[in-house]
Amino acid sequence: MKNKTRKPRISELDTLRGAAFLAVVLQHAIAHYFPLPATGLGDGVLLGVLLIASKFAVPLFVFMTGMSLFYSYDGEVPYLNFIRKRLKDIALPYLPWALLYAIEFQHVQLLDSSGWQKLGLMLFTGKASYHLWYVVMVFQLYLIFPPLQRLVKRVRPRSFAATMGVLALLFGLYLILMEQGGAIYRTAVAWDVPVLGPYFAKYLDRNALMYFFYFAMGAVAAFYVEQWRAWLIRLRYAILTAFAGMAIYLLYVVVAHFQLTPQVVIRYHDLGLLNPRMAVFLTLSVLTIYIVAMQWEQGAPGWLRKIMAWLGAYSYVAYLAHAYVLKYMERVADSLFGMDGSASARTLAAFIFSAAGAALIAYALRLAARSLKRIRQIKTQQANEKSAAL
Repeated sequence: MKNKTRKPRISELDTLRGAAFLAVVLQHAIAHYFPLPATGLGDGVLLGVLLIASKFAVPLFVFMTGMSLFYSYDGEVPYLNFIRKRLKDIALPYLPWALLYAIEFQHVQLLDSSGWQKLGLMLFTGKASYHLWYVVMVFQLYLIFPPLQRLVKRVRPRSFAATMGVLALLFGLYLILMEQGGAIYRTAVAWDVPVLGPYFAKYLDRNALMYFFYFAMGAVAAFYVEQWRAWLIRLRYAILTAFAGMAIYLLYVVVAHFQLTPQVVIRYHDLGLLNPRMAVFLTLSVLTIYIVAMQWEQGAPGWLRKIMAWLGAYSYVAYLAHAYVLKYMERVADSLFGMDGSASARTLAAFIFSAAGAALIAYALRLAARSLKRIRQIKTQQANEKSAAL
């Protein structure tokens, strides 16, 4: 049996990848501007709306990872071959960017041994930049996928309804896990077990276990693509209503925690990913954006679909690059609107410039890689022709 099956392409995945990438860049642009003194109450509310609307990014990326893997691999998955491919596709692009961020953002000095130790720790923990934690987290899912896929194939129910029942049970367990996150952290700190302790304490936010439900939801969508789509369409009004209600509630909670006197202080700490309330909202967010993506594929103009698909195709390297681009695009936005200008306008400008710049860098790097590959092929062919002529 082939370990990877050729199936019809899930067209909405390209749209979802593009949307997730844009949402990440928007979140990080907001994170730069909301603490600034020039950010007023109106900016805080507007940026809060945008932040809540874009929080689906990480859960959606995890969902798509699960959906892509379980959809693509039906048969036996040779572990070493699978991991080798992930090292090539995920780790290889990650390493030079992590090195750049370690030097540029963290000022790691590589001329002494302590600098190399710091670099090694940053590579394994994703601490070189604020966005690289996701790569470390998702690679854990790749490491466990082959044995997990074999287990799931044996135990999963054969009907969509039964599988959704299991997913509902997993969601309940996930809410309990989110509720116990603090207890897990304190226990890990108290026990202080080497390696394992930090994994459940200092680095709990990049522990793949804390995102398992979104991966499981992606697996269900992969097993029953047509039923999944039909289920979402059938329940779309209920899902969209619940999403809107939760979004309004979260905005109320966030704004209620703004400090208004003696000066306005904007806070978004209520929107952390790892708590039960946000788990409910993020699940609704993934379902909502999937519904939107299906409608987008059906009704959006062709040129817009192509742009979103193009962003999706380059989303991983663009994700790696965007923090570096954002650092400089923030300066461009500040020069356009002034340091005392609208925080909302500067945020949106930095977001647009950074998303476009990061995607173009990813595109240029892929073109360069293809050109180098072609040059090597030509040289190899010429060498073979010379050898044959001798």
